[in-house]
Amino acid sequence: MRNALLVFAKWPRPGRVKTRLTPVLTDEEAAALYRAFLLDLLEQTQALHADVLIHWAAPVPAGEDPEPFATRADGMRVQKGNALGARMQHGIQDALSDGYERVAVVGSDHPTLPTAFLREAFSALARPNSITLGPSYDGGFYLIGMNACYPQVFADMRYSHPQVLNQTLTRIGQTSARLTVLPRWYDVDTPAALRLMLADMDNGQPSTRHTEAAVETLGLRSLV
Repeated sequence: MRNALLVFAKWPRPGRVKTRLTPVLTDEEAAALYRAFLLDLLEQTQALHADVLIHWAAPVPAGEDPEPFATRADGMRVQKGNALGARMQHGIQDALSDGYERVAVVGSDHPTLPTAFLREAFSALARPNSITLGPSYDGGFYLIGMNACYPQVFADMRYSHPQVLNQTLTRIGQTSARLTVLPRWYDVDTPAALRLMLADMDNGQPSTRHTEAAVETLGLRSLV
């Protein structure tokens, strides 16, 4: 079966990414850290039997070099749609139309996310008419996967609030899909989550060499 992992990402520009970390980081430091997150995720996904497609939130800015990301992915696209729900729906629909049979959308804010969770997501999608969801501790989700498109899961949804997960689960329950819920994980969006990430990095799985290098360069160990 053909698998597609859609990595939803923003270009790592200062002042545009990881802004909730700027109480402890500068805009430039936050952008450098996010760049490392994305590189680590792309390297982690090389262990999967899936095509990895970066879906940028906006076109790559003029004058910026996308090669470090492009060489670690099977393709790069720009997200379609105004709201996040529409962008995820378009991404999944387009991948299914391109012949992929299992499609998962994942964020780029969690460099220590276990690779086993990604494998489990695609394994669960081997069953017909399935959805898989990876809940995050902040009330949202870090991954959603489908092997058929269910637009009602995304239509008119509002995101970035603590009830996103519950509302998404309710919508999935109103479809005919079989649901698999993955283990919970966290996005590194706040100083508290950053400290948790630093503690988890000591476990060494998955490899986070770019994030580790950024942590050392930025002197972030002092935050623990």
